[in-house]
Amino acid sequence: MSNENALELKRHELVASPLFNLTFMPSMLLLPDSLRIYRATDAATRILGYSHDELQARTLYDLLVEPRERVEAALQRARTQPPFVLTARRPNREERIIEGIVHPLDEYDLLNLSFADLTDLHLPRRDLRETSAISPRHTGYAYLQELVCAISRTFDGAHTYIGRLVEAQRVHGIAYAIGGVLHEPMDYHLQGTPCENVAIAGFCAYPSGVQQRFPDDPELQALAAECYIGAPLRDLLGRVIGIAWIVHTKPIMPSDTISEIFQLFTTRAARELLREQTEAEAEQLRTQLLQVQKMESIGRMAGGLAHDFNNLLTAVLGYIELAQGALPPNSSAQGFLNNAITAVEKAAGVTRQLMTLARQQPMQHRPVNLNAVVLDALQLAQTWMPSYIQLQTYLAESLWHIEADPSQLTQVLQNLLLNARDAIPETGGTITIETQNTTLDAEYARTHYQVVPGEYVMLMVSDTGVGMKPFVRERIFEPFFTTKPRGQGTGLGLSIVYSIVNQLGGHIWVYTEEGKGTTFKIYLPRAYEHAGALRETRTPPAELPRGQERLLVVEDEPGVLEVAAEALRLQGYTVLTAQSPAEALQLAQSYPEPVHLLITDVVMPVMSGRELADYLIRLHPQMRVLYVSGYTENTIVHHGVLQEGVHFLPKPYTPAQLIQKVREVLDSD
Repeated sequence: MSNENALELKRHELVASPLFNLTFMPSMLLLPDSLRIYRATDAATRILGYSHDELQARTLYDLLVEPRERVEAALQRARTQPPFVLTARRPNREERIIEGIVHPLDEYDLLNLSFADLTDLHLPRRDLRETSAISPRHTGYAYLQELVCAISRTFDGAHTYIGRLVEAQRVHGIAYAIGGVLHEPMDYHLQGTPCENVAIAGFCAYPSGVQQRFPDDPELQALAAECYIGAPLRDLLGRVIGIAWIVHTKPIMPSDTISEIFQLFTTRAARELLREQTEAEAEQLRTQLLQVQKMESIGRMAGGLAHDFNNLLTAVLGYIELAQGALPPNSSAQGFLNNAITAVEKAAGVTRQLMTLARQQPMQHRPVNLNAVVLDALQLAQTWMPSYIQLQTYLAESLWHIEADPSQLTQVLQNLLLNARDAIPETGGTITIETQNTTLDAEYARTHYQVVPGEYVMLMVSDTGVGMKPFVRERIFEPFFTTKPRGQGTGLGLSIVYSIVNQLGGHIWVYTEEGKGTTFKIYLPRAYEHAGALRETRTPPAELPRGQERLLVVEDEPGVLEVAAEALRLQGYTVLTAQSPAEALQLAQSYPEPVHLLITDVVMPVMSGRELADYLIRLHPQMRVLYVSGYTENTIVHHGVLQEGVHFLPKPYTPAQLIQKVREVLDSD
């Protein structure tokens, strides 16, 4: 028998022995020169995903991700300093991190390679190594950019992304990395993407075939994605503020380790995104404060100018009277001098406005019913309001009193009505005036400088005019800024409004859209006649009503949606949420149980809340509807969006107001 045949016989005896076949340790016998796989144990085939015959047709190099040079160096080092750590690629392209030992079997001219799948052990190590290298000086967006690079390297060059939710269905890219290298982050819409499910349901993992599951997502096609892992980024109240995801061109099988790594990733990302958001809000408040300070500075300057200007006007009027006395009554110059007096009187009106802007015009505060002021102002406005403009009023009954100077409030209303009049073209339009009792909560006050949470009386003036461009909206309260033609406006009207409202401790909110009109909402603090009346009218808060019904909340503002859903869930309701009408329709069609109440925003893209309700009632005939909107109820009814008698809750509302209203609608006939 030749030496070669004898060697092969010994090898056959080795692989047939129980010692090789029954071992639970994954092992392979390799030919030393080529590292071709001679035999493998059953445990090795299970980990590597190949059959015995498929393995015997391959070399060790064919199974590993690392290049030949790194494999040879790792095995050589492992002979004296075990173990080796290498990455195996399964037939479906999934990668597993293996760790093991290698030792020669000289008697058989073979190498014995024993290993274990330690992916779940090495991934956290790799993640810790990558993330701990991030500089502690980096925070906010800078940290997020480093973080996506680190996670991309942890998952072998995956696409890693962090985005901020800027609209109900739109994500703005913050940080994006491929293979550990930063790339320009894309913006995209949630609809038809796996991120839409993430925003609604939370953590989602699609280990393979993600393109087939979401064929309408162009980004997945462009990335040649095979798997997707995503999770929402939430603020301290649990509201979704962003999305984080990992996409790879090969499968990533979910495990507890991967879930924990991703949870740590998204938790830290959410904190840094929230840090940026908080700093942006602080910058917004600083801008508002600078605006207030600028108005104060201009006001002081205006007061000085008005004082000096009044002195000059007094002198001019004196000289005019002297000139009139020195001329015959029938002199043609008398007409010119009378015109000069009229011009001086107009100039004196401007100085009075400057004095108000400077807060030097005395205000005599007393308890005022705003409804009475509105009626007086409207009576005056009827004399100069064109016939093509319709005036509508909705004045709340039992309106709270405010502390104010009625003449100053009349000036506020006149200025707002004049602006509304000038914004409406001659083709016609409507001006709506409304009063209402309301409450501004701490959440609203958090992002509005000078607003103190509490009870307010709201005055709204809304027009169906041309609206304002964004750059105009930013400057409307600046003194002497006007978009009217030369000679048709002083640019002081809204500055006066701003000054008076601030003197009264109030707040102005402006909403405008080009081609659709403008709404001014003025909030003035409620006045309490005396402490006794306050004690009588305020009762201890009643326990909020609970329920067990199923509710569908549709709201395109993510923060509002999250707060509303959480408040209702805490009261025992089953709450389904949707950020768009399309999502709500899909959810209602697939949901097997009856939905008792739809809570929907009125004005949404593509489909209004009323149209959505009409569709959903066909699917759930017993369903009731509660509409919410930033517009007031009467304005919405006037514009034909809703019918009279519907259930309606205006924004801003508190969670307690929502809970009370939901119970009221569910219990109504």
